[in-house]
Amino acid sequence: MRKLGKTVGCALLAVSMMFGSSVGTFAAEEKANRGLATKETSKMRMPAISAGCGILIDAKTGKILYSKNIDKKSYPASITKILTTLVAIDHNKYLNETVHFTDNAINSIEPGSTAIGIEPDENIPLEDVLYAIMLESANEACNGVAEHTAGSLKKFANLMNQKAQELGCSNSHFVTTNGLHNKEHYVTARDMATITKAALNNPTFRKISCSSNHYMAGTNKEKKGREMWNHHKMVKRTAYLYRGIEGGKTGYTTVAGGTLVTFCKRNNTELISVVLRGSTMENYKDTTILMNYGFNNYKSVTPLKGLNRTLKVVTPVTQTANKLVPYVMPLGDVSDISVLLTKNQKEKNLKVYTEKDKVYAKYGAEKLGAVSLCESK
Repeated sequence: MRKLGKTVGCALLAVSMMFGSSVGTFAAEEKANRGLATKETSKMRMPAISAGCGILIDAKTGKILYSKNIDKKSYPASITKILTTLVAIDHNKYLNETVHFTDNAINSIEPGSTAIGIEPDENIPLEDVLYAIMLESANEACNGVAEHTAGSLKKFANLMNQKAQELGCSNSHFVTTNGLHNKEHYVTARDMATITKAALNNPTFRKISCSSNHYMAGTNKEKKGREMWNHHKMVKRTAYLYRGIEGGKTGYTTVAGGTLVTFCKRNNTELISVVLRGSTMENYKDTTILMNYGFNNYKSVTPLKGLNRTLKVVTPVTQTANKLVPYVMPLGDVSDISVLLTKNQKEKNLKVYTEKDKVYAKYGAEKLGAVSLCESK
């Protein structure tokens, strides 16, 4: 066990010999979660919000920073589409695949519900359909991508429930692809935060959901194309604009009320908020309250920032053109490894060290866990 300083030295030379062929797979599995957190919570009193349910978590570690009725089953409305988009990305290989829209996909949604006017037999690239789902909240787009992905709406809903279970969501159940009301379709604030955290680990989802607008080129049915805009008012230049907002998803039905998921990043700290059982406009105020509480009371530090990303090891060596050359071990972006502290906790009490292929952290006597050191090949 050795303390890790500002440069990677002999401490890693000893452990590099122990890496096997499974390092790449292992690193890929852990790359999505390269954050650690102390158990300490802020001593500041948690603020009040008007929504019936609300949660704030650290996007990297999943640590809960604020909670209000986070396990109460509630109707999600269109924030369902976060899971819809994630499942579609997971189960389709190429973003340029053509989604063919059937009459059922278009006309099975409630009359007057949010749509972008897709027509029967219209063909649209999958990527454009996903933008339509996350930005314009198009209900028929959800059905089209579901049929394209799984063959039927019911089979796609099964994939949604399977994904939720894999993520550890135990109090949610999905029936529709778009969140239109069904009494058997419900979530909790905790589960929606968990789903959003997983979705943000996917680069494609992050790119789409963090976009303010997107242009869909003309199709076989709509020659002029479509301009799509993010419905989340904190992303736009409105009265609710908030520094650091990346994206999110809005939702509303008369039964669910207003629902809102938001992700925001300042410096090294990224937070996710979920509010349920609220009203559309009040949800933005509640989100601002939650984000202010998080950023005012917590901070993420990057103790390894500035370290080299590769390490040349004297042994073992590889042979290239009859010449022995040092083996270069990829370390990944170690500056991305972070530790969440309360604002009152001092960075000088944080210790990091390496052991085998992992970086461990301690704060005082508290062991925080470990993250993988190496990136996948």
